[in-house]
Amino acid sequence: MSDLTNIVRKELKELLTPGSVISVVFMMVLFAMLGGLIGGEVEKAKVLPAISIVDGGNGEVTLPDGGTWSLEKSVESIYLPSIPEGASISDFIIELTSKKTAGGSIDYADLQSQMKAAGTACAMIVPQNFAESISGKTQAGLEQFYIYEPTGMFGTAPSSVAATIAASLNSMLSRALLTEEFGPEDYSFYINPIDTGSIGTMVNGNYVKDVTPGAIANQVSSQTMLVPMVIMIIIMMVGSIVISSMGSEKENKTLETLLTMPIRRTTIVTGKIIAAALVGLIYGLAYMFGMSFYMNALTSEITSGVSLESIGLGLGLQDYAFLMVSMFLSIICALGLCMILGAFAKNNKSAQTMTLPISILAMIPMFIIMFSGWYGSSALVQALLFVIPFSHPMIAVEALMYNDYMLVISGIGYMAVFAAAAILVTVRLYNSDILVTGLGQNGFVQKLTGRK
Repeated sequence: MSDLTNIVRKELKELLTPGSVISVVFMMVLFAMLGGLIGGEVEKAKVLPAISIVDGGNGEVTLPDGGTWSLEKSVESIYLPSIPEGASISDFIIELTSKKTAGGSIDYADLQSQMKAAGTACAMIVPQNFAESISGKTQAGLEQFYIYEPTGMFGTAPSSVAATIAASLNSMLSRALLTEEFGPEDYSFYINPIDTGSIGTMVNGNYVKDVTPGAIANQVSSQTMLVPMVIMIIIMMVGSIVISSMGSEKENKTLETLLTMPIRRTTIVTGKIIAAALVGLIYGLAYMFGMSFYMNALTSEITSGVSLESIGLGLGLQDYAFLMVSMFLSIICALGLCMILGAFAKNNKSAQTMTLPISILAMIPMFIIMFSGWYGSSALVQALLFVIPFSHPMIAVEALMYNDYMLVISGIGYMAVFAAAAILVTVRLYNSDILVTGLGQNGFVQKLTGRK
């Protein structure tokens, strides 16, 4: 067995501790559970919530031809297509009667009690003069009444649904009245003389019909948010482990023993970086697996109806290969910087403070990519992102969608050079006396500071 293999095995044993593995598995399961929880809430929000119709008998409008338009029947026609199998319309539309106060106004406290007993959080109150106002060609009122309760991120769904139903009722009654006025043949023209239903968008050089830029942007954002978050977590976590490991080796004097063995320093550095990079990839795949459930559930309502593959923005096997190479090299770059910083750590405690620069360098591109993206940033910000090696896998997802392979390949090339330079600096440090004696005892540093 070669020295490099022995070094890699040693580092893997030190990095893949039970505590670190358990924490990663726990986070993966936690994100998956959160995704399932949010997904369940989204599914609940898709079903029309139950609604109360208060004083619904006032909603019977007599049309000019002698026919009638019923507010309650119209609400039923809106609900019927969405009612789950086995459920009844009476489970979703609850008829209530309001009580009046001494002053003649509605007793809202009593109405709230009735709605809570019926299990509804929103109601439509039909005023007594509703039908009379419509018949007299006067705008009629229709009050929306809600009960607010802290029910989570989708707790406002009943209010938005009630507002939509109110708008639908307005359109349905308008249709009935205009049909009586102009006849069924002319109604469609008078209500909608201009057809605005034709939508087309140029995407990556291709014309896509019936898709808006907003829908595309939402779907792209849902796909590009995951990688920046995962990369930041990996770099912060693995970087902290590597620097702490080097601090512990110094504190426990195991580093001195390792350096006295007949093994090339290049082999030691390479073994440490390979082992840490493998751990980073394992953690990255675990986080991506767990967080994918969370992100898909969180954005399912926003991104529904748009398929990136159908509009030419999907990723193929070649694209995922580029992304994996970019992620691996970014981890190598981060580990090279961590090993350089870890070389100056005196012990495990001092090593903890050296993770801050790496954390900041990982957080800056994550926030920029998530909020403005590469293509939406200025030239100065793009230059900053390109210089930070951790940015490139974050940039690569969007770049691969738009077939900007030159940007991805140039980023891979830059990270390869950066990683090689970081490894060379680390090897020089391992060949010097800084690791054992400390920075203050180095001859070059003593010359600079004027000490002998």
